[in-house]
Amino acid sequence: MREFDQRFEEYMRGHTSEASRWMHVVGMSAAAVAAVTIVRRRRPKLLWTVPAAFFTFAWSGHFIFERNLPVGFTDPGAAFSGDLKMIYMMATGRNGELKELLARLEQRDAAAEFVDTSAADFASAEAAAECPRSLDHAA
Repeated sequence: MREFDQRFEEYMRGHTSEASRWMHVVGMSAAAVAAVTIVRRRRPKLLWTVPAAFFTFAWSGHFIFERNLPVGFTDPGAAFSGDLKMIYMMATGRNGELKELLARLEQRDAAAEFVDTSAADFASAEAAAECPRSLDHAA
């Protein structure tokens, strides 16, 4: 279960825009309507429109609001499971939980960046202390 949570956190890092998340909900709704319509009308040749309906909206959300590539380009499994969980949470009124998760991830990333920067600053200060300065030896 922990692996899924970690993959979902990575998935959510690519879905910071609420508008993009809603585009995924609209896309899934459009795909469901297309699937039901195709089945009821017995038109299996039109099944290609189901993923097309979803991806048209979801990818538009990424390109317009997120300005990033969809996770599905690099990790289709995480994208599928992440889409289902995020869309379910959005559709059941749990967008606030997603916002809290994103805030925690942002804080964690900022803290990690601070630690990395501090370590780099310390290493460069240590290297500067060990390196003789040419002006110090000129006198």
